[in-house]
Amino acid sequence: MMRDERIKRTQNRIAVRGFGLWYILLLAALLYRQFYLGQPASEYWDVALIFFIGTLYVTIAGFSQGALYETSVMRSAKWAAPVILFSIVAVNLYRGAIKSVVDLVGVVLSASAGLLAFGLVCYYLYQRWLRKNILDN
Repeated sequence: MMRDERIKRTQNRIAVRGFGLWYILLLAALLYRQFYLGQPASEYWDVALIFFIGTLYVTIAGFSQGALYETSVMRSAKWAAPVILFSIVAVNLYRGAIKSVVDLVGVVLSASAGLLAFGLVCYYLYQRWLRKNILDN
């Protein structure tokens, strides 16, 4: 069966919207369990694992195939790192894990190091894709 570009584009749009819906609902379920119900992470680790594996897969695959780097996602990504860092600090404050300035500095430094490492991996994957794509043309 032949499929033209409109059908492929429609299927891709549906898949993207489905992933977005899945992402938001799973994140809402995690936040609901953590903050509203006050459940310990040991009661919903499986849902969190599915959420983070799916998120990491889409992000890393997007960068390694050059799909994310040149889109509006990257144009607005300059806000992503500060928002993620602020969220990590806010969650740790809410949970009572930050009791002093030393704890705050430790959380900020470790979260910043993790974000930097993740950013460097994504940048490396994109550069690898770019070199391969330029050499193939």
